[in-house]
Amino acid sequence: MPNAQGSVTITPDSLNTSFQTYRQDLLVMPEYGLDKCKDVITIRPNVRYKETVGQLDGDMELGPYDPTRRDDDNVTVTGRTLETFLGSSVKGFDPNSVVKSIYGSNIVQGDGLKGVPITLAVWTFLMGKLGAHLYKDLFTAKRDDAGKTTATLFNGFRTIADNEITAGTMSAAKGNYLQITEALTEANAEDIFNKVYDACDDHLQDEDTIFLCSKKNKRLYEKSYQLNHGSLPYNQQFQRTYLDGESNCKIIGLGNVPADYFQITTQSNALVGMATEGDKANFEVRPSLQSHFFLDFVATMFMGCQFETISKEKLLVAEIKTA
Repeated sequence: MPNAQGSVTITPDSLNTSFQTYRQDLLVMPEYGLDKCKDVITIRPNVRYKETVGQLDGDMELGPYDPTRRDDDNVTVTGRTLETFLGSSVKGFDPNSVVKSIYGSNIVQGDGLKGVPITLAVWTFLMGKLGAHLYKDLFTAKRDDAGKTTATLFNGFRTIADNEITAGTMSAAKGNYLQITEALTEANAEDIFNKVYDACDDHLQDEDTIFLCSKKNKRLYEKSYQLNHGSLPYNQQFQRTYLDGESNCKIIGLGNVPADYFQITTQSNALVGMATEGDKANFEVRPSLQSHFFLDFVATMFMGCQFETISKEKLLVAEIKTA
């Protein structure tokens, strides 16, 4: 088929040969799809099905010398389960159509295509699309065994928080949850952001934390900040990287975070388990069973999310509920 790199015939063998040649580069593409979240999450590789994570609890301290005093309180681990789910995709595609799509894709384009084998470009394009869906559904995905999309593969962070709130393990009384009863506006965004942070436990405020919100809500905070402080002479810009007055609380706005959801925690506490290699994880191209003119891109991998702990010392979740 004619294209910008000359006449190329794409076959299952040529694509699989390309995948084996560039395997290590291609296997990071799903993870690369989460690159916008790199400062928010910690990726745990090679997690298949379930892995126990958790927080150590216990204490030890010095007191005035006493040869008879003994502390036998146990050190405990509050366990949580990081569960990854096996996901699969069989993508039937027409090589002619895919090649045309590649040259208009923002995943591989421009100088990045020069001298690149077209089969590698096809693989990069498809793996990039797979990773883009992982990013899109990272917070809102809800596991459904009968589902057919990434949004039903695993439980995202917002879904996990909602389940904990329903179970009563996340609440205002426990210090790890705050309900906001007014809509966010330019007039009140700065006050609400401060209210969310003020609800954090003292120990959480001592940590280097991420104040996570939607991209639009971060812009509202910046506009609110400008509205409230625009006349101050030392303000050269109003793009806020950190919560005002809190140099260890970084504000990050992401397009995949729901508009009514806020999360303050450490990067290490938000875990994403992935496995793109090993048992049952596989990527290959086969002749399509549906058409002699089509090929099938077959992908299986593991994906899942979890908070290492929901203790108030490590996490605060806030939600806007106006009704």
